[in-house]
Amino acid sequence: MELKTETGASVALGEEIGRGGRGSVYAAFGGKKAVKVFKGQSRTERRRKKVACERKLAKTCEASVAWPLDDVFEDGSWAGYTMNRIVGRGLDEVSHDEDVSFVDRARYALEVCIIVDDLHKSGIVMGDLSLSNFVASWGRRSKVVAIDPDSFQVKDDEEGVCYPTTESREKSLEMIDRGNLGTYFLTSRSDDFLLACAVFELLFGVHPLDDGRSDVSPAQCRQQNAKSRTFAFLERPGAELSSVGKDLEALFMRSFAGDGKVVPAASEYALALGDLLDELYDELCDGGGSFMVRAFAGLARIVGVVFPATVALLCLGVLAFDSTVLFVETADLKACALVCCALAAGSALFGRWFSCASVAATALLLGYSDAAMYAVYTALDTVQAIFCAGAEYADGAFEGASLLL
Repeated sequence: MELKTETGASVALGEEIGRGGRGSVYAAFGGKKAVKVFKGQSRTERRRKKVACERKLAKTCEASVAWPLDDVFEDGSWAGYTMNRIVGRGLDEVSHDEDVSFVDRARYALEVCIIVDDLHKSGIVMGDLSLSNFVASWGRRSKVVAIDPDSFQVKDDEEGVCYPTTESREKSLEMIDRGNLGTYFLTSRSDDFLLACAVFELLFGVHPLDDGRSDVSPAQCRQQNAKSRTFAFLERPGAELSSVGKDLEALFMRSFAGDGKVVPAASEYALALGDLLDELYDELCDGGGSFMVRAFAGLARIVGVVFPATVALLCLGVLAFDSTVLFVETADLKACALVCCALAAGSALFGRWFSCASVAATALLLGYSDAAMYAVYTALDTVQAIFCAGAEYADGAFEGASLLL
């Protein structure tokens, strides 16, 4: 197979990195890009126009998606398109990996919700919304990216044409008992239901509508429970939802056990997951959780002990030498030494937050010198910034520190 770009440049295909019903995805351009090559029956003019429409939408849509970039041709006929290659793990694999922390699961779920919400704001419906169509990329900061955009339902406002979604592994309430997806259009409500399933599966590792029955296929079981509004997970022995908090629990109940008329939107799930992550980070920063959090807590305690203790020793050393050198009263130096010793002991006993307070208190005690105050506060700000970054979910100045969670 010899492929070329619109400019006539040859495209050398590498390893096959994905395969679906309509075609295959290959590494290309030294592995930096990927190429989706459609099968013969899928290389239609309508599909080419749909891909062109998605390229236009990518310029205004903020969603993290592996959008089509350039067309590729075989023997002069359109055959597919190039895109940025996303190297990482599919979230369907992540959801069943017991080594993935609950914090990371919640973070991935939040990013999925943000992607879906951004797509809906641009008038795009995913249709084929399942964890297998999201990848957690590898790199300095793991980021979730949606793949397979040519299955999206998109609208070309300039041409007045809407291109429906083409397939779905999971069936929403709108899809059940209906025929070929290519013959009708979905609303964002369809995505909302499938998003709820995806978020639940990421957090709990099981599908919310699976009841463990062996007499029917998983797909058939899920469709039956979706139609009857049966929250099958709750029928499992020992199943409970309290671990995700009241807000998410209420959203799950509305999604799977309510009347189905108003399924929570992606923005509602994003808000609830953001609150859950805030609580989880607070718990981690209060002394539990991951190795790196405990490592930072230990570092804080060391600083909180060593810093006041060092000041105390310096004060005692000056007293032993000659306090008049610093124009400081002997009583003040004695008081400073005693307080710093107490702070060091308190840091050793009570942990990180006391450690931060002890460093701040020591800085106040060193108020005899403006230069010393500036140096101490600068060091303190740096230490506190590292700790605070671990409690925030943001792509800000402390992105690297937040990743350590």
